[in-house]
Amino acid sequence: MTRALLLPALLAAAVLPAAAAAAEDQKDATRTETIAGLVRIVGAQAGIVLYCRKFYTVDDAVSEGLSRTVRRALDVSLGHRQAQTVIAAEGRRVAEEIAAVGAEQWCADQREILNTDGVRVFID
Repeated sequence: MTRALLLPALLAAAVLPAAAAAAEDQKDATRTETIAGLVRIVGAQAGIVLYCRKFYTVDDAVSEGLSRTVRRALDVSLGHRQAQTVIAAEGRRVAEEIAAVGAEQWCADQREILNTDGVRVFID
């Protein structure tokens, strides 16, 4: 009888740490993905402000509010110094992307993406 109870207990004890580790890995992956998305938002808003005004009217209040909110979240998540580092790297990446595809195309793509997502950064 003791053997019959011991085997399921041992199996459960072996499975639980693996399940906990898998859940922790998933949590870390989700956090990393979320932070990357937030960083991309800041980079996109900077690119929009710097390049897209030539082609479209930008709602400064929406753009600035979005950027400010995301920067605060990154400061809390990463710490101010690390947040500034990843934001600067994203700014360089966005500038390279804009240089590669051209500002007009990049801005048109951003406008389409944001309009699809319901974020009204572009007024027209």
